[in-house]
Amino acid sequence: MDLPEQKWPAMVKWLHAFFAILITFEVMSELDMKAIWKRKGELHFRHLLFHAHMWIGMATALVVALFWIQIYYKEHVRSHLFPYQGEYLKNICADISGLAKGCLPATGVRGGLPGLIQGLGLLAVTGMAATGFVMFFLIPNFGAAAPVHFYQIPKKIHDYLSELVWIFWWLHAGVGVVHFVSSPKIPAIFKT
Repeated sequence: MDLPEQKWPAMVKWLHAFFAILITFEVMSELDMKAIWKRKGELHFRHLLFHAHMWIGMATALVVALFWIQIYYKEHVRSHLFPYQGEYLKNICADISGLAKGCLPATGVRGGLPGLIQGLGLLAVTGMAATGFVMFFLIPNFGAAAPVHFYQIPKKIHDYLSELVWIFWWLHAGVGVVHFVSSPKIPAIFKT
């Protein structure tokens, strides 16, 4: 199903770029960070990484909030990310049947399978940002002392959602590379 050509708003493009940088840092930093209260005697770099993860996480929460404002005001972006009606929904079935035939879904603001997966990824990232925001205020002295017992509730949710964000991160990056390599517009030097 073809929808009229819809462009990504410039603000959404900028927010997506910030998302890519911030979320990549967040998922990579959590691999080796340690709070001071967790492991005394650890390398200072790991403690620094913990603090950077906390503060960049707060910046990520701000970008998430700004992104949701864009979704609220831009109906075509909202319909793309949450394709639950009309042509946007019909594109999901068309995309799945196209994939079965070896055809990649079209790019752009059109809903379908890419929009559905991006919307689910946004929900996972939003959950992580919300729980991280709560956790930030439950850690005394910015990681130098053990947090209150209640901290474990958002922490467990944050940990669970991080697995979903990792899956989304790899899927999103991988499909982006596949689309880039299969695009007829890329220079021949990038094709094998």
